[in-house]
Amino acid sequence: MSTQLQQQELNAAQSLIYTRTNISRAFQDFDDTEIAGIYLRDDNCLVVRRDGSEQTYPRELIKLAFTNYTHRLKDFFSYLGPNYRGPSVWHNNAYVLFKGWNYTHALGHLTSNVKLQAHWADKFIHVSDIAKITAILQSDQTDIGYLVAPDGMRLADRPIDMDSELDDGSEQKPVLSEPTCSCGSFQRQLSNLSSFQEEIEGFKPWCIHLSWFNKYRELLCKRTDARNASPSGTPEKCVAWFYAPPKDSISDGRFVLLYTNQGAQAPLTHWRNYKPNEVFTQHHAWDLFFNMMDASYVPFPGIALPQLKSALKK
Repeated sequence: MSTQLQQQELNAAQSLIYTRTNISRAFQDFDDTEIAGIYLRDDNCLVVRRDGSEQTYPRELIKLAFTNYTHRLKDFFSYLGPNYRGPSVWHNNAYVLFKGWNYTHALGHLTSNVKLQAHWADKFIHVSDIAKITAILQSDQTDIGYLVAPDGMRLADRPIDMDSELDDGSEQKPVLSEPTCSCGSFQRQLSNLSSFQEEIEGFKPWCIHLSWFNKYRELLCKRTDARNASPSGTPEKCVAWFYAPPKDSISDGRFVLLYTNQGAQAPLTHWRNYKPNEVFTQHHAWDLFFNMMDASYVPFPGIALPQLKSALKK
């Protein structure tokens, strides 16, 4: 049987899994140039070069690379609105998740995207139609965020028969969909769900926005626990954090921590730099937040503590 007959063309889901980038993620020495086609052959992904040569790569490793990539966790500032605003409650168990345009560049706060976020931030709740809210968030003119439902979107309630007998309430719980996101990646997975499930056992659509939301919610819960652990309800062990976005497109931002054992309202003289000889960026934020809370320190954004304003100049 010829090689051509053994080759299997990719369906829609496979075309999203067996890409040059995903093969590169699975195999660091992969050369993504001079490729004439990508096919499947038994348990391998077949790459045909323009010169007629072929290379095979195990499908399982590429599927794992795809799954890891769609589940990856972006940095803390990737999906915060202006003034470090987190996800905003919307309707039907869904939330508006902002894109972190404000924190991508030192002048990010001047961009039209950030101005649109500030304009709409408190108005989304007045838009109850899903099509309208996603158009506002993700049009070519806006691109300011996504609609996410990490616990599933609330579906329509069943009709109520007022003439029926009262029940025990067990069937009155809201019906929720699977977790969902309005982003293109999630919607492409959802549109080709059966094909994805044939290719990856136990597959469920997922995206970086759902990963970020769940991590952010975990952070808020842990912060509440750390704060409530103080006998007085006012923690003495506190950390103030500051973030300066990068000044160009290739640099990282600067993440700085000050800590005290005298409470959040302690004067500047009672605060100290955390590891002043180390440089922290946005990529350290998640770990630093959880490490400080493991040590019973409660984090506060430094801009919320006016007595620390002069620390920004140092």
